[in-house]
Amino acid sequence: MTLALLTLTSPLALGGLVLLAAPVIAHLLHRHARRTIKFPSIALLAEVVANQSQLSRLRRLLLLLLRALAVACIVLAFTRPVWLQSGEAASLDDAHAVVLLVDVSASTGQQTDGVSAMERIRADAQRTLDALRPGQDLANVVIADAAPHAVVPRLTLNLPALSREVAEVSVTEERADLPAAVALAGRFLSDHDGPTRLVILSDLQKTNWSEALPSLRDVLRPETQVTVAGSAPQTVPNVALGRTQHFPTQPIGGQKCNASVQVRNLSGGTQLAAVSAEFAAPDGGTTSQRQTVTLSPGEQRDVTFETTVPERGLLEVTFSIPNDALAADSRAYLTIEGAARLPIVVLGDDDPNVPGTAAYFLTRALAPRDDGSDVYQVRYLRPADLPEAPIAGVAAMFIGYLGELSPDAAKSIVDYVDQGGGVVFFCGDGPVARNLQTLQSQAGEHSLLPWSAGSRRDVRQEPLRISSSEWQSRWFREFDEQSRLAVAKIQFYRVWSAGAVDPAAEIPLAFSDGTPALGSRIYGQGQFLLAGFTPDATSTDLARHGAFVAWMQILARSLRPESAPIQAHPPGVAYEFADRFDDENAELTVIGPDGNPAPARVAQFPDGISIAMPRPTQTGIYRVRDGDSTLAAVAINLDPRESDLAPMDGELLEQLVGEGGIERQNVAAAGWSPDWKPDGRPLWGVCLAIALCALGLEQFLLGLWKR
Repeated sequence: MTLALLTLTSPLALGGLVLLAAPVIAHLLHRHARRTIKFPSIALLAEVVANQSQLSRLRRLLLLLLRALAVACIVLAFTRPVWLQSGEAASLDDAHAVVLLVDVSASTGQQTDGVSAMERIRADAQRTLDALRPGQDLANVVIADAAPHAVVPRLTLNLPALSREVAEVSVTEERADLPAAVALAGRFLSDHDGPTRLVILSDLQKTNWSEALPSLRDVLRPETQVTVAGSAPQTVPNVALGRTQHFPTQPIGGQKCNASVQVRNLSGGTQLAAVSAEFAAPDGGTTSQRQTVTLSPGEQRDVTFETTVPERGLLEVTFSIPNDALAADSRAYLTIEGAARLPIVVLGDDDPNVPGTAAYFLTRALAPRDDGSDVYQVRYLRPADLPEAPIAGVAAMFIGYLGELSPDAAKSIVDYVDQGGGVVFFCGDGPVARNLQTLQSQAGEHSLLPWSAGSRRDVRQEPLRISSSEWQSRWFREFDEQSRLAVAKIQFYRVWSAGAVDPAAEIPLAFSDGTPALGSRIYGQGQFLLAGFTPDATSTDLARHGAFVAWMQILARSLRPESAPIQAHPPGVAYEFADRFDDENAELTVIGPDGNPAPARVAQFPDGISIAMPRPTQTGIYRVRDGDSTLAAVAINLDPRESDLAPMDGELLEQLVGEGGIERQNVAAAGWSPDWKPDGRPLWGVCLAIALCALGLEQFLLGLWKR
């Protein structure tokens, strides 16, 4: 409210003027009721009494005025009047635009002395809205979560509606996209021609705001005032659960598996954390394990639990610790799905049941136990079977002895490599050179072979050995020192020489005479390995060493497509299930952690049905169900950056805001302050001084008149 050159910073306090009725009522109550009685003997005193009554009325009226003046000045002091220059008075008549940026990220759920940061934020937001001038100032509220949005589409005069929206604001489990929230607030303020202000209501988490504050200078007008409402909370000790993973990344059903969770001590003192893991099997059974770890300040550690992967279905794991400052990071989730044994093809024209043949050694090296517990399920095929045999999903292909390779069979092998498959071709008996040439001709203009085919060499009198190898390559990095020494002692009696080596080929293994022993060449999306030897008993004693089994297992793991590491999926970020679901008539539903259906998009593609969640809002396990059957699941975990509750340093905040040429003011959480502050001469001290003088004069006159 502006009166000429006088502005009332808090005009609502004018309601206190009703207190002026108090001295008036007191004045009226002190008037004495009287009756006129005439006594002849004192008639001469009538004139004197009349004079004294008139003086008494004047005294009482003067006291009434002094008391009313004192009350009025005290009330006026609470309105905080300010004397302005003429230009300042004119500017305050303009409507102010105020945008409240309310941070609802997971960290605002932190508890300090039993009060959450969100409760403080709501109170500060209500005080800010109450300070605006109804019918004159425009406002809006931007909710800062993973997808920032405003509660109304434009600046509004409807302050009560904004107050109702603020009262309903609650903490989410998302990480706020603060740069986007600031940009949205800047767009609202840029549409206003008068004074503008951005009010930040947040816990000022350092890991989040340090990314957002530099953008203020880019999205806000230079004359915009930035108010940080409330004081940053003190850093409180917090122990958080973070990254979850399991080993192996593609476990086989029925095998042992390790499930781990990262525990972080985000405090300045040593913390004791009791970590529990609950395993929920597909059949409804549950088991639990518990470990207690001691964490030094700032330490993080992986806590591992051992479990058995179910033969079918998903194993759901819930990690937990007792709630502390931030309950949202006291839970973490993981899903483990057991895979069927990976298919491996051994291709050849020899008999895998005849001891000493290449097929015999290869099938037993890849499935040594042959009891259903092997990682790989070996399937033996002959080249004549290839055009019709489905090999698209095969993890790797090992080729031993071959007769004449037909163009159709060669085309199947080349297509398999081109689509991401891995092949190991052993050079032994038979028309090796012609078969390699047939493969290269089917590959077209792109090179498939690490080197051109040479001729067969008989070195029985002076057997060759492995003299050099890139032991750090993925083909051998799992070999220990003893295994490497054992490989170096293996003798080779028959080998194939190498022609011109392709410049793009990798030669990880060489014979003692310097000729290539093993070469690798990338073709399309896959890889082709060429070995200048064969494991059959007539050519080498390689297969008789234990290192051969380990090496074939390493080759199979290295050739199969890399399994994608477990990715972190935080709330508020869209997620699409990797699986395609085949039955188009299935009634697929995504069930959230609370047991209720979650919003999902279902799309039909040629290779199946795709399901995506636009924005999962809760942490926990989301399941794709067809009736009572769970087809797929994903664990949504809190963004680990939300667990670091350290607030931004006030000096750094001042510096970052100041660099943008933007004014920054603090509003204490315990006090009440208007959203805008004029820069004129404050008069509330003068009002209080006048009130004290009026009360003092009243007391002086009362004492004087009683004498």
